[in-house]
Amino acid sequence: MVSDKQINDRKEEIYKPLEHYTINRNEVVAGTVNPNYISPRQGLDRLQKLMDEYCGGVTVNYMTNEKLLNIGLQKMKLLEEDLEKVAAQDIHELLRAWELKHRHLAAESVFHHTLFRKETRWPGYYYRGDYMKVNDDDWHVLTVSRRDPETGEYTMEKAPLYHIVEKDA
Repeated sequence: MVSDKQINDRKEEIYKPLEHYTINRNEVVAGTVNPNYISPRQGLDRLQKLMDEYCGGVTVNYMTNEKLLNIGLQKMKLLEEDLEKVAAQDIHELLRAWELKHRHLAAESVFHHTLFRKETRWPGYYYRGDYMKVNDDDWHVLTVSRRDPETGEYTMEKAPLYHIVEKDA
């Protein structure tokens, strides 16, 4: 059974970006810049830039490597801290704030999976500059991750990949 306290705690968590905006909205220093919060749009722009530049996006010709992935993960942690201060001025932005938080989790998972796979997986995915070849002998598998919700730590493992449709079909 769910207690009233659990319900109230969850409501508080869900509506926190609206409250954060209301409390800090008069602190804008220039345009939409506020030292006390970021908007969902600002957070999404930062997330897109991190994925593009560190996880093998278009501006780096889909190329990444272990060093860039680790730097990107460090920057993702900084963004995660800033997402505690995401603000929403209305219900629409509240939806965007939560979408941003969920996109951040998905992006973090992509970083970990790309770092775990010691190969290039192309066409269609990315180039690892430090592992330039497709390595089907070791990596024609699924990668499975688990994220500890308390610590944010990932465990990674390989799982068999089964083809249920013949390649020639």
